[in-house]
Amino acid sequence: MTNNEFEANLDVLEILTEALTNPRNLDDALEQITSMTCRLMDTTQAAFLLIDEENHQFIVQSAVGLQSAHVRKGHPLDVPERLQNILWRLQNLHQINWVDSGIEGIIFPIIAMPIRFKGKRIGHLLTGGARDTNATKNPARRKLFSLLAPFASLVIENAKATDLLSQRLAMRSQELLSDAFKESEDASKATEQLMVNSLQNPEKVVRFLAESFHRELSQAGFSPEHITIAAAKLLDCITNDLATRQTKA
Repeated sequence: MTNNEFEANLDVLEILTEALTNPRNLDDALEQITSMTCRLMDTTQAAFLLIDEENHQFIVQSAVGLQSAHVRKGHPLDVPERLQNILWRLQNLHQINWVDSGIEGIIFPIIAMPIRFKGKRIGHLLTGGARDTNATKNPARRKLFSLLAPFASLVIENAKATDLLSQRLAMRSQELLSDAFKESEDASKATEQLMVNSLQNPEKVVRFLAESFHRELSQAGFSPEHITIAAAKLLDCITNDLATRQTKA
């Protein structure tokens, strides 16, 4: 392996690590996976397709470098029936050569890889438009590309858990607001009462939210070790915040 390839691989690992450790919503997560695919495979085009089982379609969830009427984010993939059938049957990493004429804006060959979430195939990650055909044929790059599948699954799970936590945290905040509503004589002042409660007994509010955070992480399937990492990250944020304040002071 050359120094350039080694540096490129380290670069990809850095991107993957950042993708896993930084919470983000599902759209942002898939956008990042699609972008890192082009970077990894030295290609100009990539797309993430989600499977619509009911309608037997692929929905374009994110796309990079594709200026084509056939590929529109949030819409079914508009391609010839033969390519549609190949993608529908695809179970493993596969290179798709020229399928049909008239697919404007899509550069063949395409490398396609199924993405699975909790064992179920949920979509495909596609890339094409190689700047250097030797790069896409490189065994090391293809191996790293195949490793994107489990990483993509983890990123999707991380994003879904983050979305779930945000929703549940909002619900818990509503519970706190409801308690404040009961304590306040004037319904319109429930928010003010919540602020009063937070000032008078901040530990109660913080403990409540912390318990909710732990419960939701557990229900999302994260292990005690993962939750410990989250707690350590929170402490790290607090330390950085305190250091920033002291610097400003």
